[in-house]
Amino acid sequence: MGLSWQCGCSSLLSCVLVGMGVSVLLRYRHVVSRRLLLWRVARMVRLCRRRVYVVQSEEDWRKVLPFIQREMQGQGVLGVDCEWVDASGRRRPVALLQLATSSGTCVLVRLQAFTRPLPESLQSLLGGVSIIKAGVGIDQDRRFLETDYGLLVQGCVDLRHVVLCCPKSNVAGNTTGNSTPSLGLAALALRFLGRTLDKDWRVRASDWEAETLTRRQQSYAAEDALAGVQVLLVACSRMWQCGEVAGMWWLPWLPPSLFHHHLMAHIHQTCHHFLDLKFSTSASKLLRLGEGCASQHQVAAKVSKTSRAYCPRKTPLYHNCQLLAPDGMPLCTCDPKKARWYVEKGLGVVVHQQPLVVRLNFEPAGRPREEYEDERYYVQERHNLCVVCGQGHSYIKKNVVPHEYRRHFPTILKDHQSHDVVLLCVQCHRVSSAHDATLREVLAGECSAPIGGAGNRRVTMDTQRRNVKNAAGALLRSRSTIPQPRITELENVVKNFFNVDSLNHELLQEAADIDARDWNEDFQAHGEQVCEKYRRKGLVQLQHRWRRHFLDTMQPKHLPQYWSVSHNLHKLCSTMARLPSCHPDYDTYRLILLGTDGNEEVQRLIKQCKEANVEDNCNDFVY
Repeated sequence: MGLSWQCGCSSLLSCVLVGMGVSVLLRYRHVVSRRLLLWRVARMVRLCRRRVYVVQSEEDWRKVLPFIQREMQGQGVLGVDCEWVDASGRRRPVALLQLATSSGTCVLVRLQAFTRPLPESLQSLLGGVSIIKAGVGIDQDRRFLETDYGLLVQGCVDLRHVVLCCPKSNVAGNTTGNSTPSLGLAALALRFLGRTLDKDWRVRASDWEAETLTRRQQSYAAEDALAGVQVLLVACSRMWQCGEVAGMWWLPWLPPSLFHHHLMAHIHQTCHHFLDLKFSTSASKLLRLGEGCASQHQVAAKVSKTSRAYCPRKTPLYHNCQLLAPDGMPLCTCDPKKARWYVEKGLGVVVHQQPLVVRLNFEPAGRPREEYEDERYYVQERHNLCVVCGQGHSYIKKNVVPHEYRRHFPTILKDHQSHDVVLLCVQCHRVSSAHDATLREVLAGECSAPIGGAGNRRVTMDTQRRNVKNAAGALLRSRSTIPQPRITELENVVKNFFNVDSLNHELLQEAADIDARDWNEDFQAHGEQVCEKYRRKGLVQLQHRWRRHFLDTMQPKHLPQYWSVSHNLHKLCSTMARLPSCHPDYDTYRLILLGTDGNEEVQRLIKQCKEANVEDNCNDFVY
């Protein structure tokens, strides 16, 4: 009996101890899980062995592609970086594209060695949003790849967004002179990985277009891309609080294969808010974001205060409210605010509430005519969706004729004209903008109208006057906090400019108020120069060229009915046909339609309008 009693007590004690252990584990499971997660991620980074593959042909790419695809199944993460050569102060096309996986596979793609177009598998890899592309300043790399090779890169995450949402204790570390944490890749690698990257300027500025890359170049390029993906892993693991993210506490306890899969899924969930979000380096935003996010739940609140490169509309563009003539004839569709304005002014009455229909109680200046499709365009119902792919959410207004050209059009050509404003989703908007950049370059060459550049600026800064202005401003505002040697240096800058031996408050104030800008009186913006050239053959030709460019490059499948390249041309021609040559608007119509050199095709259309004696109103109908 004694033995039996001892066994029973031993079993009971074991159960009690196990129960206590389980209860303690459950109580502190989030703390234990988080520490285990940090350890597993750090171990993954520490044991990573780098394998570098240089790709110089499609055959090389086919050989290394399976290594990347094996890790990118489902949701993956790639470190991405680019290298190029600067020659005579100008950037040459991207020479090297670096891709790195979390396991250490580093692929260096020498883009200039490929014949165009680049392999479809490479385009698909970069364009897929299911694969996150991580790096510092990756938005610039994305734009350069689009400009140089037409590569659409999506799913980009700038590491600085993630780093600034880590708890403050994890962000602190290397700082610049003004106590702001350094956010370059080398600083982030040192802070999060404990690793020093090779940032020798001689390697960074070396010849990336050389026939053969040196071992140091290969190591430099591979390490940059690999550091990008590893910093993302560590930063995300430090940002997570396992108790606050649903299903996170058990993540560190999974076997290796499942751990990697679920880790990538949680990284995608966290970085969703940062996808293709441009990073701003302004001090105010760094201060606002630099406080650190205690948890993933605060990420969205932080991001909402920043601005996206492409900001989708929050409200529909088309409400399809109708305006009717006194006899009930439809005049146009408009927004509710405009329709209610007619009611509030006593100019119309509400016929129907949903959708809102207002009948005017006066005869409008003009009516849409059924025989002209251009005028029927404004009467039809329009849908809030991307005109290219048909997506019905997250759309942005797109100016088919860019504003930099349209702003120089005469009022007659653009007033009350919404035909060239369409809706695109974020992805299609970015693609369209890239195509627009190509046509802008073509127009710049054809019309001798440079786009930006040091020699084509409206305002330049005089270096000497700017230095004097800054020195005087610093002395007036912050003299008490500036070391004496620096005060003497700043005073000498002002003294030398005014050629005096001593300074007083009035002279410092005069120096601080100096205008350091030099205005270029002969400046002409690119768009203005292009419009000036097209005044010779008719501005309507430039308008038609942009519309045709949009159709050819984007091939939209959901454009509103009656949308056309030649929209409003017949109305302009018929109006000009009725105007006497002494009319004040005659020369404007001629500049729009015929230009100074004349246009035979448009001239024939105007002649036909005269012969048919088409009755048209010079004033646009109300819409």
